[in-house]
Amino acid sequence: MSSPDTSAPTRRELNKTATRAAIVDAAFHQLQTHGYESLTAESVAEAANVSRRTFFNYFASIEAALNEPTKRLLENAVAVLDELDTDIDLLSAAVTVVKSLVDPKLLEPMAELCLHINTHSQMARVQLEAWENCTDSLTELIIARAPQGTELAASVFAHCIVGAGKAAFTTWARELEENPDPTDGLRIDMLRTTLADAIAQLRDGFPSLQQRAAHLRKA
Repeated sequence: MSSPDTSAPTRRELNKTATRAAIVDAAFHQLQTHGYESLTAESVAEAANVSRRTFFNYFASIEAALNEPTKRLLENAVAVLDELDTDIDLLSAAVTVVKSLVDPKLLEPMAELCLHINTHSQMARVQLEAWENCTDSLTELIIARAPQGTELAASVFAHCIVGAGKAAFTTWARELEENPDPTDGLRIDMLRTTLADAIAQLRDGFPSLQQRAAHLRKA
């Protein structure tokens, strides 16, 4: 478990954080009001009150700016695992990690983006890279927490955690296609519930599948 960094951010760091947030907020506002096709570095930079050059100092592309909440949410999840007591078993730790994915400032834009991914391959590629980076980071932490295990076991476990999260977002988006009119608050509540159900499947050994297998054996 790493030691927390207690040093206060400098004014320059705070300004950079504010600029980055302004760019991301402007990109998502334009996504919601005008659609993905309208997004350009110039229009987002203008809305964020920065220059085009400043935009590219912070982000390599529009997709990278839109992916920032996903990146931060997954980085937070990794940080949660890193800070957990090493005496906590890995399954319980995994439940805690997935439950940490509830920060509305990060979850809501990530959820919004999820609804656009299927029709925009470049955005899907950038988000997939964020999930893959999260898997790699989780694998390293799991190896450190359980040194008696194998690297393969750690990798499989990390992929299970990340897979549960990805499956939850995919299932949630599909449900919204069938029921497209819930309020914003209800949409996020639905996503939180689906995330909790996804990790419960992992924690409890996929009980519905076990029941199905038992039924087939009896038949």
